[in-house]
Amino acid sequence: MTRSSPGQLEMDLAVTAKTVGLVRTIVRAHVRLWGLEPLVERTVLVLSELLTNVVKHVPPSGKSQTPSARLVLTRVPGDGLFLCVHDSDPTHPQLTLASPDAEDGRGVSLIAACADEYGVTPATGGGKDVWLTLFPGDRS
Repeated sequence: MTRSSPGQLEMDLAVTAKTVGLVRTIVRAHVRLWGLEPLVERTVLVLSELLTNVVKHVPPSGKSQTPSARLVLTRVPGDGLFLCVHDSDPTHPQLTLASPDAEDGRGVSLIAACADEYGVTPATGGGKDVWLTLFPGDRS
């Protein structure tokens, strides 16, 4: 289910590898519609990481054979974005030091490098919210 209003997008998702690509397209369009072109690529990058983590680490819920998540993307004052992905797994992602040849383990580092602020909050009713803020400007 998708709900959109001026400055906010909410999506309840059955998350699969195919879903990740479709959601990137929808989010990219919303961020551009809101006039936040400088944030498009960072938003899509961190969103891809968060949803891929759901695919890899969150067990399927209910009768579904796929994990689920809720995405909330909100435009905030200062031409910024607040992005939150809620899933049912209470395990918090951990910052790890991946070796140069490792195929994974860089997700939290990538989010930290891209986001102005990020965190993980236990969610009411179980699970967690992984959230971040993005603002225009050089992140190097």
